[in-house]
Amino acid sequence: MKKTNFTVRAFVQKTGQVMVRVRWCGKMYEVGFSVGYTIDPAKWDADKQLVKSNTTHKIGSKTIYAREINGAIHSFLVSIEEAFAEYDLHSQTPTKEELKLLVNEKLGRIKQNVAIENTKTLKDIFQDFIISRPKEGNWSKQAQYKYEQMWNHLQSYDPNVSLETLDRSKIQELVDWYTKNEYCNRTIQKQIRILKSFLRWVIRHGYSIPSGVLDFKINLRVVHRTVTFLKYKELMHFFYFQFPPEKEYLSKARDMFCFMAFTSLRYSDLAALKHVNIVDGRLEICTEKTDDKLYITLNEYAKQLIDKYSWYKGDTVFPVPSNQKLNDYLKEAAQLAGLDREIVQVYFKGNTRHEDVCKFWEQISCHDARRTFVCCSLAMGIPASVVMSMTGHSDYESMKPYIEVADETQKMQMEKWNSHQYKQEILESVDKMTTEQLKEVCKFINQRIKHIA
Repeated sequence: MKKTNFTVRAFVQKTGQVMVRVRWCGKMYEVGFSVGYTIDPAKWDADKQLVKSNTTHKIGSKTIYAREINGAIHSFLVSIEEAFAEYDLHSQTPTKEELKLLVNEKLGRIKQNVAIENTKTLKDIFQDFIISRPKEGNWSKQAQYKYEQMWNHLQSYDPNVSLETLDRSKIQELVDWYTKNEYCNRTIQKQIRILKSFLRWVIRHGYSIPSGVLDFKINLRVVHRTVTFLKYKELMHFFYFQFPPEKEYLSKARDMFCFMAFTSLRYSDLAALKHVNIVDGRLEICTEKTDDKLYITLNEYAKQLIDKYSWYKGDTVFPVPSNQKLNDYLKEAAQLAGLDREIVQVYFKGNTRHEDVCKFWEQISCHDARRTFVCCSLAMGIPASVVMSMTGHSDYESMKPYIEVADETQKMQMEKWNSHQYKQEILESVDKMTTEQLKEVCKFINQRIKHIA
């Protein structure tokens, strides 16, 4: 068997396009493969020839995680190695065209048999997608459910829809169907985004779709959802609230919420948290949703909750109920604790503006705890970069909704205008003092601090 020596290198062009380059036969031949993703070059690790871990990338309206792009690069490397191995078995060397064709076939980017495509309906293709895509992306059940929901909507609109007929006009008709059935514009936008994600997978697996479909833009007015969270005083009131003895389950639900609010954990990470994840006063975890490696310093309140549940001898730190039960208990607990601040949600259905008003306890859920952590941390003046390092947010843009609603942050920062004049007078006076005078001032300040404490 003849062995062909070849080199493979993954790299990023100046445009941000991720590429894989192959050279063989004394570098006489060279083939470049586009991986299909565009990234910020600053997020590329040139030494590892991979996207930097724990980063996210905006491609159109979709957020792509580093592991997905790196997985695609790995697929190319494996396919290239397999292609050369097949030629080596026959002591042959591929031409540039032959290698490109074989690698693309292995990746499913080229239809090996046109007749097969013609026999597959859009439903067949979606079934292939819903079986293979969750494995490729390590999806949760919730993520898979969103695509199944999109498919059910598409079938309700047109049971006979096909890949050939799913053009721009068809998608516009789908948008009209959503509007007619009184879906809010925000939901319609989300469902079309999920449909496009499915169609991008379809293209990557060698199928053709009508031109211009992925460029379709929805002409509907969309207002972002109000970010719901507890303000600091509300959070501490909830934390210290005494529930009746017969409502002990509410105390546990409250404690689970507060621990997430003190640490930024998602429900999935709270439920999986083990004592081995607690190292030297901080959490060291790999998140369930994004596989981010996070280091979160525990504040005193979080430590109190860990100590409170030291009696629990399960595999995890806390006895966490199911997500649904916890959300149900939280609503009851929040109502009893008087968390009745009104929340206003504005949305559009077609061109009609709607406004829903509810009490905070009516809509509270586990994810409000994570939002609470972000907003309270920002309100205390903790830099956004530090908050992002604990939550796993990869860019400032993803933090903007929290910054915009953290009104306490603005109040605290504007208070600096009020206090600055006094600080300036003190500093000017201090500069004029003798050493003995400074000692007396220091002594006076220490006494006042002890008195206040």
